[in-house]
Formats: sequence, structure tokens, C-alpha cells
Amino acid sequence: MSSQLVSCVIPAYNYGHLVSRAVESALAQTYREIEVIVVDDGSTDGTAERLAPYRDRIRYFYQENRGLSAARNAGIRLARGEWVAFLDADDVWHPRKTEVQLNVAAGRSDVALIGSPKYYSTMPEHLPPNPVVRQLGVREFLLSAPIGPSSALVRRTCFDEVGYFDEALSSIEDRDMWLRVASRHAAIQVDCPCWYYERHPDQMSRHSARMYLNYERVLRKFFAEHPEANRQRGLAYSYLYYDTAHSYRLEGNSWAALRFMCRSIGRWPRALDDQRTSEPFMRWKFLAVEFRRALASGGAPPLPPWREFSSRPHANEAARP
Repeated sequence: MSSQLVSCVIPAYNYGHLVSRAVESALAQTYREIEVIVVDDGSTDGTAERLAPYRDRIRYFYQENRGLSAARNAGIRLARGEWVAFLDADDVWHPRKTEVQLNVAAGRSDVALIGSPKYYSTMPEHLPPNPVVRQLGVREFLLSAPIGPSSALVRRTCFDEVGYFDEALSSIEDRDMWLRVASRHAAIQVDCPCWYYERHPDQMSRHSARMYLNYERVLRKFFAEHPEANRQRGLAYSYLYYDTAHSYRLEGNSWAALRFMCRSIGRWPRALDDQRTSEPFMRWKFLAVEFRRALASGGAPPLPPWREFSSRPHANEAARP
């Protein structure tokens, strides 16, 4: 097994009731060459006090509230490891997460990004000894989120090449980073339940309008910087609209869900080549179900809800170290 130091970066903003659990899961890793860095992004809920019992085993850094990307960037700057791992304050690692992921990448100097998909159920006691490993390219990151941010291991040198997390993005900043890394280096997905994703109402992914705007900005920036990938533009935007439609459905906004699914079909009428859409005519069935729900809700279709957000342009360049 590798003896390289891994720096675990945990950004925390008013997650004092959960951050201790995240810290404990990082400290409990079977891979022992690990440092835990908690960046307190201006919390006002006593996060610092809750972390006091761990201060002899972690590196704690406080900054004024600047957002998730800025907190991750602060952690990267403090990191001393050859690999940087990310763990959100409301998520938990499996004890063997780091060990399994590094073992899979052993001997592969070309791999710069390792991750695992989201799992919502309780983690198993044991991880499989030989998990399925998939190669990931730019296409996979354009069309889906094959790894979760709390599963990612990134070589520290990558940030010197591609820059830090884009602080102009208020969500989807991880997808932006993985696209930048995958456009230059090999990335792999270790398909086993290495971490637990906690669902709760305060998550960024529960804010459909904000997610849509930031997702669209990431795609616009990527295709502007990578014209060679233009043939995938239509499919990528179709997935953007598809994901946004499902997000609005979860919010109970059937009219918005209908609009975005229609845009998905219009942008890419052919079948989407993703396991989530393997059922024939899935998007058309979605339209039928949501149209009935929309009619049952009564009233006329509302104005697009994303208009409540500012449309001011964001910088095209990612924050540089």
C-alpha cells in the first residue's frame, strides 16, 4: 500500500451538529498516513467549540464566510499531502475508503483523480476486496456526476496546473474541477460504498434554480475553453435539462419540471445513453406524469423560477493559486 501522505480537507459552515461525525470518520481511516484539515468558513453555531476535543489531532483554520469553494481552496493551500481528499461536513467516510481507493491506483502514476459514486444507504461493514473500477473521461463528467465530492482524491500537483475551485460558482463547483482535471489526466471511479451521503433540507442540491444556473455556467465555460469537445455539446445540455427537470420534480414544481424535460428532448431527441434513462421513452413518460400533476395543481404555468437569481456574468477563468 502507498505510504503517501493524504490531506483530508473538511469545509464547515454551521454544521457543528454534524462535523464531529465527519472528523471521526476521517481519523478512523485504516490508512494511517493522513492529516485532517477543518476549514471553518465563518460558522456562528459553535462549530469551533464542538471541534475542541479534536484539536490535538486535526488542523483547524477559521476564516470569514466566503463560501464552499473558498473554504476548500483554503484547505488545499494548507495541505501538505501528495493527495488531497475532500469530505463535506455532513458526510461520512467508510473506515477503509482511503485504503481501498489508493490500492486501486497503486502503480498508476497517470491517475490524478479517484472517486466513488454517491450511496444513500447505510455503509456495509466490509468493502469488496476487488471493487469494480471504471475509467472516467471528460464525456462522463459532462453527462453525469460519476463521483461525489466527498469521495474525491486528487493529486496535489493538479491544482498547480488547473487552478483552484472557482469561487464564482455557488454550486456545481466540483463538476467544474473534475472536468478540468479529467481534460488533462486519467480519472477512475471505484464503484463501492466508500462514503455515506447525508440527505437533509439545507443541501445545495435541493435548490434547483441555483443548481441550474451554475451547471449551465460550467458547461458554457468548458465548451468555450475546449472547442474540440463541441460535438458533445447537445448531449451535455440535454442532460443538464434532464437533471434540472428531475430536481424541480423533487421540489414539487411540475410546471418547471415539464419545461426542462421538453428542453431536454428538444436538444437531444434521440435516446440518452445513461443507465438512468435505459427504460424506453422514459422522458416522454416523465412528461405525461408531470403534466397530470401540473393540471391537478391548478393555475397557469408560473414564470421560470430561476429568474429570481442574478444573471450577472461570472468570470470565465477559474481561481488560480
